[in-house]
Amino acid sequence: IYIAAINGRIVNSIVKLDFKLFLNRLANLAIVAIPASFVNSYLEFLIRRIALRFRERLTRFFHERYIKDMVYYQISDLDSRIANPDQRLTVDVDKWSMSLSSLYSNFSKPVLDIILFSKKLAELVGWEGPAMTFGWYFLSGVLLRFISPAFGRLTAQEQRLEGDYRSCHTDLQHHAEEIAFYRGAEWEKRRVNEAFGKVHDHSTDVMNKKLFMGCFDALLVKYGAVLCGYGVVGLPVFGRGREKYLSLIHISEPTRQAEISYAVFCLKKK
Repeated sequence: IYIAAINGRIVNSIVKLDFKLFLNRLANLAIVAIPASFVNSYLEFLIRRIALRFRERLTRFFHERYIKDMVYYQISDLDSRIANPDQRLTVDVDKWSMSLSSLYSNFSKPVLDIILFSKKLAELVGWEGPAMTFGWYFLSGVLLRFISPAFGRLTAQEQRLEGDYRSCHTDLQHHAEEIAFYRGAEWEKRRVNEAFGKVHDHSTDVMNKKLFMGCFDALLVKYGAVLCGYGVVGLPVFGRGREKYLSLIHISEPTRQAEISYAVFCLKKK
């Protein structure tokens, strides 16, 4: 919000044709950009650092129990309830750690942004603006929830198929001597190709569903949100209290047109 306010003051100095004020506010933005850039990069660094700590602790915890009392032998040869333990202990632990470390930032920052921006928007255009925005996103969320496939389940299935395909290659390496002795190369080739075929078919199905959802997502969230934003921006000018708002800004018609044109330009860029 502070950086957005600085950008607004820079535009104001351009509209006023005040070159010294423009340079002053431009220098202010350059000074603020240094700590802002560091904060953004440091947040990303902290997320990855936390993910690495999660992975370290989980990996050590699982190693203590996996490589103990021949549990590794029981899982691999005697008990088939846990398929592909190598996949679970390496790739799955890494992805789970990264998802867990991103959970806090993906939840807390958007909530804080919603509160701050809603408060600022209410001060400028009244509470009708945040109400329209929340109403639109609630409607979009309901529609997307209704038509969206279960991507979580599809992702889990994709990981399982990838693990099966990787397991086929691992078995081929571990039992290469027996396969060569019994001339089982053709059977192993069919087995590996079938495993890859399942991965390929499932990935194709997921891509098609993501294409379908991407169209609805762009229509509702991207372009629909732009339409809703234009409605919110137009509330002070076309809504109730129009005369009071226009009487308070005290700007000439050409200047008002220039500011409105710049605002439309910024919205189109977003």
